[in-house]
Amino acid sequence: MNIDDEFKELSKKRSSNWPRLISLLKKHIDNWALREIKPFWGHMKISYMPVICNIELEGSTANEISKNSLTAKQAMSRTLHELQDSGMIYSTQSKNDKRKERLNLTDTGKKFLLDANLKVDELIEDYKNLVGEEDLITTVKVINKIIAFHEELEKNNLEES
Repeated sequence: MNIDDEFKELSKKRSSNWPRLISLLKKHIDNWALREIKPFWGHMKISYMPVICNIELEGSTANEISKNSLTAKQAMSRTLHELQDSGMIYSTQSKNDKRKERLNLTDTGKKFLLDANLKVDELIEDYKNLVGEEDLITTVKVINKIIAFHEELEKNNLEES
C-alpha cells in the first residue's frame, strides 16, 4: 500500500480520531466560554480557568494547583501573580509549614466561579437535551476513566524516570 492509500485509510477514521475530537471539543468549549463567561469576567484570560478552578475552599499550594490543572510551574507563577493582582486570589502562610504559601479565593474569585458554574450548568442542560441524560452520564464516566488511565500512565512514567 502506498502512502496516499494509507492516508486515505487514515482519513476514513477522521470522525473517530480521539486527539482531533478532544482538540475540537476544547476549542468549542473555549469559544463558548469566551462568549458566555468572558463578558462578566472582563480582563481575565480564559487560560486562568484551569488554575482558578483548582483552588480548594481551604486554599491550595501552587504545587497542588499546578498538578491538578496540569499547568507548567513556569506559567503557574505568572498566572497566580495576575490572579492576585486582579483580586481573585490572595495568599496566606500554611498553618502546618510556615515556609509554604496557601492560595485562597477572594470573595470576588468565589463569586466569579459561582457565576461561571451557573453558565456551565446551562451548557450541561443543553448537552442533556442534545444527547439525553443517560448518554451524558455515560460520557462523563468514560471521560473520567480515560483521564484516570492517562494519570496512571503519567505516574508510571515518572516512577520509571
